[in-house]
Amino acid sequence: MFIFTILTAFIPLLYLIINTPFELYIVQFILGIFTAFTFPTFMAIFTRHIDKDKEGTEWGMYFTLRDLTIAFLAVVGGYVATIAGFTVIIAAVSIMSLIGALLSWLIKPYIKIKVSK
Repeated sequence: MFIFTILTAFIPLLYLIINTPFELYIVQFILGIFTAFTFPTFMAIFTRHIDKDKEGTEWGMYFTLRDLTIAFLAVVGGYVATIAGFTVIIAAVSIMSLIGALLSWLIKPYIKIKVSK
């Protein structure tokens, strides 16, 4: 998960060099592949760490906070793109994604490993 999260952080930079719709499809395909390796793994780890009898609350909090954050940052991103341009937004997305990916390394010791019997 960590490796593909790092790789995913660099995908937005490819938007700066594409020139054709076909190239956009290729970039989106690569993003889809990388996401396919990270999203199910993240969901499994999140699920494993949910408190018993609080599953609905914790899933609800996760998706509500995630969706509100996406909505807020869409507004901020639109404003910054209007003022500074899309290149600034794309660079900022890559930098913040890379920082987030690197911060995920810090929680590694706290992840419960499921041992099969």
